[in-house]
Amino acid sequence: MTDTSDMAIDRTEAEPAAAVSRVLDSDADKMRRELQSVIASPDFARAPIMKRLLSFLVGETAAGRGDQLKAYSVAVDGLGRAPDYDARADSYPRVQVGRLRRMLDSYYNVTPPVDGLRLTIPSGRYRVALQPANTVAEAGAPADISIPMLPGSPLTFGWHVALLLMLVLLIAAVLFRMVPMRTTTPDAAQERPVLEFASADVARESQLGNVVRAALLNGLSRSGVYDLRSQRRSGIRDPHVAPPRYRLSTDMIGGANPRLFLRLSRVSPDQLLWSGDISLPSESQIDGVELDRRLAPVIASIGRVNGLVATHELQESNGLEARGYSCFLLYHRYRKDRTDSERDHVRACVEASLKRHPEDPGLQAAAAQLAIERTVASDIDPRDRAEQLQAARRHAQIATAIAPQDPWALAARARIAVIRKACPQAVGFAMRASEVQPYDPALLADIGVYLLDCGDPRAEEMIRRAIALDDNPEGRFYAPLLLLAISRDDKAMAHEALAHMAPPVIGRHSRFYLISAAGYAMLGDYGRARAAWIQLKANSPLVANDPEAYLEQLGYAADLRGRAMAHLRKARLAGF
Repeated sequence: MTDTSDMAIDRTEAEPAAAVSRVLDSDADKMRRELQSVIASPDFARAPIMKRLLSFLVGETAAGRGDQLKAYSVAVDGLGRAPDYDARADSYPRVQVGRLRRMLDSYYNVTPPVDGLRLTIPSGRYRVALQPANTVAEAGAPADISIPMLPGSPLTFGWHVALLLMLVLLIAAVLFRMVPMRTTTPDAAQERPVLEFASADVARESQLGNVVRAALLNGLSRSGVYDLRSQRRSGIRDPHVAPPRYRLSTDMIGGANPRLFLRLSRVSPDQLLWSGDISLPSESQIDGVELDRRLAPVIASIGRVNGLVATHELQESNGLEARGYSCFLLYHRYRKDRTDSERDHVRACVEASLKRHPEDPGLQAAAAQLAIERTVASDIDPRDRAEQLQAARRHAQIATAIAPQDPWALAARARIAVIRKACPQAVGFAMRASEVQPYDPALLADIGVYLLDCGDPRAEEMIRRAIALDDNPEGRFYAPLLLLAISRDDKAMAHEALAHMAPPVIGRHSRFYLISAAGYAMLGDYGRARAAWIQLKANSPLVANDPEAYLEQLGYAADLRGRAMAHLRKARLAGF
């Protein structure tokens, strides 16, 4: 892994193995397990503000900052109020925390806690505490296994396998609060589906199996395409929780050459959607970088916005009556293909969905990106451009106010900051997005371009990780790498990118042929540059007539546009 996660790897030092037992049984871990159970309940799923507030308070308390919580930080960081919030004149956080206490009491009246200890917020405080529950869980019925959160940096595991588990939990404690808050719409037909994770008992009983299972759960839990739930060992389902629509089953064979087997199925009716297996390092050889390298492509394939679950969901609805959750998926399919025939339908879908679900951060982020597209259209009036940019900023700000760590909302904020030439802000938003969701190649490629526009050297790391996570034969994410090569005048990188790029099956033909022509022109291969230009003129004559305007429409920085145009003119393509 080469993104910001890698920078933390070298800084991770081995801890004494004796600390393992202290970490595994800490109150912080019990709080996190209990939090996952609480926020998965229907009442909290329908109350995104309460869900977000409780997650923030638990995250801060688990990180050891509970006693430092003040009304201002709860209002701004926990509830999304503006930075100019005046805690002396507004009792909003106290009112909302009071409401949260009542919701917790109501929840525990009918639901026993996972470890026999419930979450509580002492009167007059903001930190969360654990206290014995008034109700006792049914004897012999194992509780749900907690879903630990993947740290923003992949783990560097020590030489002893026990240390692996300790580091997973330690680093998860630090970055727990970075997990994006999900909102599920009350419209049952459009709810985000539940993906149930089911691992075989043999894997649970193995130390290596536990580490692999924790890493899978950590990565899969970051997706906004589904709600992840771990299967109860007892097989007894909570009648108050929606049944799973998908199930990921895993099994592991140990020994000198361990392998992990995975099966993704549709539930009711049962239908196998995908199966695969992964060769794992042995317990004596495993480390964080290697484990991430082997598991990340599977995590990406299942959970990305154009992945297996998302594709199957769109196939079932055919994208026709999309609204809410399905509209979110439809938008990302359009963003991948950029087909003109789908653009107006997607815009109408997002607008209609936001009227019904204004608290959905994914839809707000989509509306922001669609508004940005309109700002860079070549035929737009300057006054309309200003209005669209303002609309984009408003949608992006609403998205991050609802869910401060939603990766697509952060990416929208980054792109707007690039347009405003506020690169420090753009880089900050972009890096936060990559830390929250390091398993979606489309997001990482976008972030790489934003960093490229701001001259940040980490652009290559993001783009190369997107390439590593992609399983598309078109080499979709080599185009950003070619842009990076053009910006750096790096001919070796340009050769690499052009060797892997292939014309897209649908959509994006204009960008592919234009960038390819510029890349070949930079290399002095004018024959291939002219061939790409001929294809561009045949597919998109308007783009060929004004390529610079089209590059600006795509949102590329002025320096990059200038270099690309210089190469095209040198090859006597543009302007001749």
